[in-house]
Amino acid sequence: MYHSKKIGIFISHIFGSFQSSLCQGIIDKAAEFGYITEIFSSTDGEDVGNYSLGESSILRIPNYDEFSGICFASGTYLLPSLKEHIAETLRQKCTCPIIEITQSDAVFPHITLDNNKAAAQLTEHMITTHLHKRICYLGNSQESQFSDERLRYYRETLQLHQFPIKDTDYYCCNYTSEAIDAALDFFLQSEPKPDSIICYNDRMAMSLMEALYKRGLRIPEDIAVAGFDHLEIGQNITPTLTTVTFPIYEMGQKAMELLLDAIKKIPSATHTTVTAAPVYHGSCGCNKKKAGMPSLYETHLMERINTLETSIFNDIKMSSALYSIRELDEGMALLEKFLPQIDNCQELYICLYHNWDSVSSHIREIAWAPKEKEDMDILLMPFAYKNGKVMPGCSFTKKSILPDYIYADSHSSYIYSPLFFENREFGYIALSYKDNVLSYQFNFLTWIMNVSRMLRNICESKQTDLLVNRLETIYMKDDLTGLYNRQGFRVSAEPFLQHAKETDESLLTMVFDLDGLKTINDTFGHLEGNFAIQVLGHALEHACKDGLILSRMGGDEFYALASGFTETDAKEIVLNINKYLENYNKLHTKKYYINVSSGYAFEKARNITDLQTLFHTADQKMYEEKKGKNKIILK
Repeated sequence: MYHSKKIGIFISHIFGSFQSSLCQGIIDKAAEFGYITEIFSSTDGEDVGNYSLGESSILRIPNYDEFSGICFASGTYLLPSLKEHIAETLRQKCTCPIIEITQSDAVFPHITLDNNKAAAQLTEHMITTHLHKRICYLGNSQESQFSDERLRYYRETLQLHQFPIKDTDYYCCNYTSEAIDAALDFFLQSEPKPDSIICYNDRMAMSLMEALYKRGLRIPEDIAVAGFDHLEIGQNITPTLTTVTFPIYEMGQKAMELLLDAIKKIPSATHTTVTAAPVYHGSCGCNKKKAGMPSLYETHLMERINTLETSIFNDIKMSSALYSIRELDEGMALLEKFLPQIDNCQELYICLYHNWDSVSSHIREIAWAPKEKEDMDILLMPFAYKNGKVMPGCSFTKKSILPDYIYADSHSSYIYSPLFFENREFGYIALSYKDNVLSYQFNFLTWIMNVSRMLRNICESKQTDLLVNRLETIYMKDDLTGLYNRQGFRVSAEPFLQHAKETDESLLTMVFDLDGLKTINDTFGHLEGNFAIQVLGHALEHACKDGLILSRMGGDEFYALASGFTETDAKEIVLNINKYLENYNKLHTKKYYINVSSGYAFEKARNITDLQTLFHTADQKMYEEKKGKNKIILK
């Protein structure tokens, strides 16, 4: 059935562990109540050059009136400008409830993760469980917003236990090994030496542990260490790292519960907090079980390294394969080859806006190209993949983000990512995973970037073709009649003559000359003379058979070249031209006649060394005809 119960999620950097766990919690809880989710993902703030300039195009994808509710993970956006743009758009276009997930100032009713209070619990644990007297704090100077909050809770706990707070007990630095060594020097220069050091996060804690080992200090016997984040690697070292685990999945479920209450109009608090909790392990002296089996973890790391290397090479292959693509159908056919790079992919659709390959009005004016049709309600889906099969593409109206027939039998949650390059918006990719279990890896970002670059190349190729065609027209075509000019005729005639020699055919050359051009010019002006030349050009195009090369050689003189024609064909061409002009003279109101004189000549192509000689013969016959004509030009 068609799903009208939809939950929208706006989030950035969905490949992050926090983001994917948060989304999974929302997806699973929404499914319990019959809702599907549509995730709108961006990667703002990453330094990926020109690719990153069009992030706000994420806001063009949704149909805002389809949502029953929206979760806005504003805390995941690195760029304040994009976060504010999304917030303002949601405020203007959405009538449904919105729950914001953030650690800072919120615009909507919101839920936050208190991942700082646990610093107080860690400090309390060191004091009451391990009876430590000097507890230090190692902060992070690059992420001071959170680091300073954890420092505050650490200090408040020391005050609560009436521990002296000394400037020698806390230090802030960056992640470099030199900075960590300097921090350790700072702590050790004061007596007594620290009993324990609480670190801003696991990364700093493990660097500190390495520095302690290098100095011959034992953990936790000499100095206990604790971190934050509950990183996998910290749980696979010896001793296992005491840390803080964040209930991100549960936070996503709680956000969805709050959104369901809002949808049902059940009153709830405007601010809800989910709290992180410490996990005590061997690095502080608790739960001294061994870390995970080193051989298994090393094997796991090797597999991840191999996977990363493979993804890098796959990215290179894909980028190389798509670089030379200049036609959309060719590019879409090639994409199937690279689908295995997306783990657990169940569905993938590429949707393009009606004007994705439009050419600027400036270029169209230069190239004399017609104005493009405007049809804002139509999208093109040139690539569709579902359950292991590539399906035919289609076009659809933008009343839904995907065609109705896809929604009709689907229970998938879709992730939407915009396709753009610089400020040019192409469309978007829709992706779903098997059983709605997110498996979004960082390498999919490069996959999307490769598709976007391919689309950009196709657009540039279209623009280049228009300009090249215009240049060719200027170089090869006569502006007045649209037929070949002298240069165009020369370029076209050379291979034509060569082919006729190879096939041993006869060549027909024809010469046409407008009668009385000087009289028309002198009597009515050169504009009328040009008009008469144009009419003769139209007569030639209308009357001549396919396979002739037609050219205006200059003034009122025209050439035609053909192979394999007979004298009957030549006479028929002359007859048709004269009939065309005779009818034209009867119908138009000009005060002069438009007539033509002609001559033609035949010769076997193998006997021709100079094509101009054959035209000279036709030219002489044309002048003979002109001399024998009635000189009446004016009506």
